Amino acid sequence: MPAHTLTPGDPSPLPEHTRRPIPHGRAAVTAVVGWVFLGLGLGVAIGISEALGQSFGWGRLAEVLLQALLMTAIVVPGIVALRRRLDHRGLDGLGVSRSVVRPLTLGVAVGAVTGLLVWLPAGLAGWIRVEQVDVAAFLGFLLLNGVVLALYEAFPEELALRGYVWTNLRDGWGTAVATLVTTALFPFIGVVVGPVRWAVTTVLGGDGGHIEVFPAGNDPVVYIVQLVLFGLALIAARRIPLSGALLVAVAFHWTQLTVTRTVLGGTGWLDSGWAIAWVEPDAIVLVLVHIVLAGIVFVAIRRRLERRAGRTGAANEGTASP
Repeated sequence: MPAHTLTPGDPSPLPEHTRRPIPHGRAAVTAVVGWVFLGLGLGVAIGISEALGQSFGWGRLAEVLLQALLMTAIVVPGIVALRRRLDHRGLDGLGVSRSVVRPLTLGVAVGAVTGLLVWLPAGLAGWIRVEQVDVAAFLGFLLLNGVVLALYEAFPEELALRGYVWTNLRDGWGTAVATLVTTALFPFIGVVVGPVRWAVTTVLGGDGGHIEVFPAGNDPVVYIVQLVLFGLALIAARRIPLSGALLVAVAFHWTQLTVTRTVLGGTGWLDSGWAIAWVEPDAIVLVLVHIVLAGIVFVAIRRRLERRAGRTGAANEGTASP
C-alpha cells in the first residue's frame, strides 16, 4: 500500500485526513459492506424493539430507548471489526481520537449558533411564535432525546457513513467521489432497513406491517433533499482538519436534530416543552436553511485552518533552510 509522504507545508498531517490509497475495487466493496451493515443494524434494532414492544405492551419511549441501545451495541463494534478484520487498518484513519473536547465543542457550537441565526430572525419577523415553554419538560427532553440521538443516530451513523464508508471511498477514489457516493447512499439506507425490520419483527412474532423504504409520514422527495443537504454538511464537518474530526460531525448531527425537534415541538414519543405556533407554515423550509448555513460555516472553517497550517508549514520550512 503506497504511503502518503508528508511535507512541512502539508496542511493536514493527521492520520484521519491523510489519504492512503487503496485499490478502487476494494474501496467500493468495503464501502458497500459498511453501508449495508449500518442498514442491517438499524433494521435489527428496530425489529427487535417493535416485536418486544408489541409482546409486552411497552410504551413508545421504552421501545425507542431499546432501539438506541441495540443500535450502538450492534453497529459500533461491527464497524470496528470491519475496520480491523476486513481493512486491516487502525481506527485513527476514521476520524476518531482521544481528543474529544475541541471537536465536540466545535460541532455543538456551529449547530447551535447557526440554528439561532436562522430561527431567531424567524421569530422576530413573526413567522413563528413561541406561545409557551415548559422548562422542566424541556430539560427532560434534552436528556432523553439527547441519549437517544447519541446512541441511535449521531454516533453509530457517523462512524459508519462519514467514518467508514466515506474514508474508504476517499482512499480509493478521492474526496469528490467519496462525498458524492456517500451522500447518495445516505437517504436510501431504508432499502436495507425496511426488509430487515419487517423480517425481524415477523420472525419474533410481531406484526411487521408494510415494508417501508422511507420513514412513515415523510414525503420521499423532501426526505431525500433534506438528507442530501444534511449529508453534505456532515462531510464538511468530517473534513475539518482537527484530531477527532468525525466527532465534529457527530456533535453537529446531534445538535442540529435537537434544535429542529425542539422547534417542531418534540418527537412522536416525547414533547420538547416548547409550544410554537407556525404563523407562516412555509417557514418550515428554515430547517434546510439551518443545514446549508452550517455546511457553509464548516467549509469556511476548514479553509481557514488549512491556510493557517500552510503558512505555518511554509514558515517552518523557511526557518529550517540553510
